Amino acid sequence: MKVLVPATTTNLGAGFDVFGLALDLFNEVEFSFDTKETTIESTGKYASDLKDHNLFFEVFRFFERKTGYRVPPVRIKQTCNIPVSSGLGSSAAVIVAALHIANEGTGRNLSREDLMKLAVELEGHPDNVVPAFTGGLVVCYQNGSHLDFENFEIDLSLTFLVPNFPVCTNEMRKILPEKVPFEDAVFNIKNSCQFLAKIAAGKIKEALKYVGDRLHQNYRINGNKKMKEFVEAILSKNPEYWFVSGSGPSVCSNINDFEGIPYLKDVLKLRVNNRGMIVSE
Repeated sequence: MKVLVPATTTNLGAGFDVFGLALDLFNEVEFSFDTKETTIESTGKYASDLKDHNLFFEVFRFFERKTGYRVPPVRIKQTCNIPVSSGLGSSAAVIVAALHIANEGTGRNLSREDLMKLAVELEGHPDNVVPAFTGGLVVCYQNGSHLDFENFEIDLSLTFLVPNFPVCTNEMRKILPEKVPFEDAVFNIKNSCQFLAKIAAGKIKEALKYVGDRLHQNYRINGNKKMKEFVEAILSKNPEYWFVSGSGPSVCSNINDFEGIPYLKDVLKLRVNNRGMIVSE
């Protein structure tokens, strides 16, 4: 059996912790329960960037605690096509894949909505994991155990600049202030509303004019020397739009000149994936 879980980009600038987008770049995870011991092997472009496979085991233990079902031994082979610790949802992809595997191994007792809720609880916020399940652009809301979301199918290509250094999502969240200026909050409300209004009207490219943010990006950029140099070099190219992907360090921008950008490792040109997770026998 195989499950393909897409990369995701979140926040999209103004939509902090609310907007998420699935991309047509997938981690491929083959698995079989024809084994007496759980083993995990990773191959692919970014496999060498993985420190370990602990997250798979953490998800299995979490699933068992929450459901009471025991996950049987499983043999897993993962092809890592999503950059690791780069703001493109590599951890969310593992969470979603592991929950799917656990559910398969225990009799498919949980619905997709049940698995989504478990994924959100594990991840801490819904904007990465929900689009990995559903595909498309997701507007999501979480309050305690209550999860609500809407998703939109959109036709869009985006360019992501991936640097050669990682960042820790938890550390980046600690940088954020507890309070922000009133005018910055209004700025983000205006942009997020305009972004969604353009999406709803089918004006996809016009929506990208409203990804400007004042709530989180500058704090993250200024909190990391390499990140600041990386973003400043991108901005020197005068892009029409740009935003930090998730907590970073990857940046989405429409520039075509990549000369002189420090730390640049990969340029990924990706389309929106409107299907979400793909399962095959």
